[in-house]
Amino acid sequence: MKAKWLFVFVLLLGTLLWQPCRAEVDLEILRNFAVDAAPLDVAVSADGRWIYVLTGDARLHIYSPAGELKGTVAVPPGSQRVATGPGDDVLFIANSENRTVQTVRVNLQHEFTSAQSPTRGPADAPVTLTLFTDFECSYCARLAPVLEEVHQAFPEKVRIVFKNFPLRMHRFAVQAALAALAAEDQGQFWPFHDRLFKNYNQLNAQKVEEIRQELNLDAERFKSKMQDPALQDLVRRDLEEGNAAGVGGTPSVFINGKPYRGARSLEGFRKVIDAELAKGGHQK
Repeated sequence: MKAKWLFVFVLLLGTLLWQPCRAEVDLEILRNFAVDAAPLDVAVSADGRWIYVLTGDARLHIYSPAGELKGTVAVPPGSQRVATGPGDDVLFIANSENRTVQTVRVNLQHEFTSAQSPTRGPADAPVTLTLFTDFECSYCARLAPVLEEVHQAFPEKVRIVFKNFPLRMHRFAVQAALAALAAEDQGQFWPFHDRLFKNYNQLNAQKVEEIRQELNLDAERFKSKMQDPALQDLVRRDLEEGNAAGVGGTPSVFINGKPYRGARSLEGFRKVIDAELAKGGHQK
């Protein structure tokens, strides 16, 4: 009996002494998004690059994490909820009026700088194909001859703009990019480009020197140009533009500023290029 009452006493004493742990809660406002209509719902892409704000006037606003408005698109009236889908550019939009959930793809149109970038095709071509690539990437190496076919098929209609996007996992990618840009100074970017991709899996300083000799480039001029800080700035600019556009890997292709997701074949590119030409095309 005494043991029973002792147990009850200890239990009551523990209840009186125990208090839930309390923590001070503080709300820190990191950023305000200025929206010109009542926001209904918010979603964030899986990679954190885009913030989608659905507003009561049937519009979807796309922001960067820094709060920069990237674009606005109309959605069906009655849309009340938005959620991200299996891809970073795929959304689900729930509509209460017609009791539907739509799966939509957001095609942001980006603007890229072509100044100082190697190009093929006329500057006033109605279609611009912007390529972000890495000289040690096997997929990029496979795409290179396909883009040559695109150039041959649309010599006056398509302008190809080359952008370096060296991946961190590839140790020699930056040096290869600088070498190709240094060759551009002697009018040999594209031949150098082709040879780099043919040897994508064995690039090093010796291979670069072999290509330089093969193309009969002036050695001192080439080496001096490779060390030019302006070329490093150009590679850095390409990386920044790619990151801002959501490039997550290579190769990444944009046609008139819009991400290309079709087959990496001449016919795949032809389908999108023909559609752009039918719309009149517009350079980006």
